[in-house]
Amino acid sequence: MNIYWSHGIVIPDPHDMLTLYVQCKLVDEPATPWKIEAKVSISLYNHDDPEASLSYNLGVRTFQNMSRSVQQNNVININDLLDENCGFVKNNVIRVESDIRILTVEGFYQPRVIDYRVEPPEKQSHFFAFEYEDAQLYVPKAILRFHMKSSKIVHSSNSLPITTKSNGCLEQYLDALHGFPIYIHARKYVDDILYVASKLGTRAVYQRAAPAIIYDSMGQDIPKYRVELAIKFDLRRVIHAWLSKMDSVKKEDVERLDIEAMSGEVMKAIVHKIINSGWEK
Repeated sequence: MNIYWSHGIVIPDPHDMLTLYVQCKLVDEPATPWKIEAKVSISLYNHDDPEASLSYNLGVRTFQNMSRSVQQNNVININDLLDENCGFVKNNVIRVESDIRILTVEGFYQPRVIDYRVEPPEKQSHFFAFEYEDAQLYVPKAILRFHMKSSKIVHSSNSLPITTKSNGCLEQYLDALHGFPIYIHARKYVDDILYVASKLGTRAVYQRAAPAIIYDSMGQDIPKYRVELAIKFDLRRVIHAWLSKMDSVKKEDVERLDIEAMSGEVMKAIVHKIINSGWEK
């Protein structure tokens, strides 16, 4: 997602006590000020006795442009940390855990609108689960059936195993499925969102990406890689917007496109533009 977190340990000097820290960054950071308030806790895990882990509740903390991290000082000295009898090191592994609950977000876009990771309290058969290696995402079957061309997979199963870790793409797709705007400013997951929509047969979702791509161009020429994306997923409005910015069509621009992937409507629009405006060598 747009927000990502890291945590770790710092020992400024061999004679100092260990410090635990949690740091916040944005994938797509705006130039204007931003702020996140979150409940934060952090712990140094004890491999021998988890109950003996050193845990700290840091309370509600603020992360912003000029203050991106919080820390807990004087946790443990280096000798005790590295002493395997103390349980904090096992097979050369030191484990730090953090629990971060975001309360408010200001000054930037946070894609996830609904927390799809919360397990449904009842009527499990009415929900469909996307099972990643590190998380499960739940969505009402009724939503999927409404948008999908063929809902065979929803009828025949309650889940879909996905042999990768979640990167936030599916959550943005599910936001779009629920009717929220498709956000394209970060650009990292647009291709993935359209791929998921096409694979699940939810054409209405990836067609809604077209106005978002056009709006994002801010009146400028639409980039070539977005034109290629429009051809791949038959986003005709993007093609028409791309052609409308041209006085004439450059032959090399058309030759570089995947002609075989073009729909009849897209090809017709390009040919019509060439007939009216001619080639530009």
